[in-house]
Amino acid sequence: MCRTRFAFPSALVVLGAVLSLASGCEPIDLDDFGGNPAPLSNRTCYQDSDCTGNACCGLGTNPTHVQDGPNCSGVKCDGSCPADYLDCGRCFVFCRESRCEAACGG
Repeated sequence: MCRTRFAFPSALVVLGAVLSLASGCEPIDLDDFGGNPAPLSNRTCYQDSDCTGNACCGLGTNPTHVQDGPNCSGVKCDGSCPADYLDCGRCFVFCRESRCEAACGG
């Protein structure tokens, strides 16, 4: 009689390997990015889309709530992107602990 192999022990080995690799991950502290600009607004945010830069076309220097930010609906951007501005690949504006903040990679 032919005996079939049971895959359960193999699955346990794979699961153990995955869990041991995942246990080394730690949360990222956004304060470690350094040089993060101070928020300009004290309004409460609930999601990342509640936050923006304080100028149009990626030329903001500080994060702020969209209600305190500029109205960019009629603005035409020229495509320039100075290095030390928020939205030009240097910083990510987001909502953390109900306040608009930015994490910058430097």
